[in-house]
Amino acid sequence: MTTPAPLVVRTSGIDLPLVASPAQVAPILGRSDRSVRADCETGRIPVLPRSGGSGAHHRIPVAKLLDELGIPYEIVADVVMAS
Repeated sequence: MTTPAPLVVRTSGIDLPLVASPAQVAPILGRSDRSVRADCETGRIPVLPRSGGSGAHHRIPVAKLLDELGIPYEIVADVVMAS
């Protein structure tokens, strides 16, 4: 039995998980992770509910963010070549 490959969001040669942290999406936006976090807190960037526990990071649904920004993307299987 084979395990399906995880899905990733691919845009401009960058692969991101379906749900990412501010630091992961900052390069696409051309901004620092601090400014992305600040936009998450003010509601300018869509986020999913935080997981329990203190220090939980913002969870950004990448495809939704890219849709809102008009950035083209595709969702593909993350194929890792085994040696």
